[in-house]
Amino acid sequence: MKAFLGILSTGKGTWGQVAHIIDNVDYDKVYLISNEWAQDKFNCTKPINWIIIDPRKGLSEIMTDLENQWPGDVKDIDLNIHSGSGKEHSAILALLIQKKIKFNIITINAQGIVKY
Repeated sequence: MKAFLGILSTGKGTWGQVAHIIDNVDYDKVYLISNEWAQDKFNCTKPINWIIIDPRKGLSEIMTDLENQWPGDVKDIDLNIHSGSGKEHSAILALLIQKKIKFNIITINAQGIVKY
């Protein structure tokens, strides 16, 4: 299964990058980490599986929220952390390492969509 995981949070223009990747790469599942407000406002062409967090919480609380909502079938993902804060990034990276989930970083640069 080819899955995408992105964070939708702060950062001017960062939502556009996430939407562009989702709309232009073929994924079996798309997961977005965000708050309820973004869930209501974000638009793209593919179905989204939402993982809702409260970014005002502490790191360990965000990790607990992520773990409680984590889809059990995801073992390999393309990860975009262009949007969000260091606390949100730290929580998702810690969870991926803890669960031994393989990931690539996917982003956009002058050449287009790239994976690392």
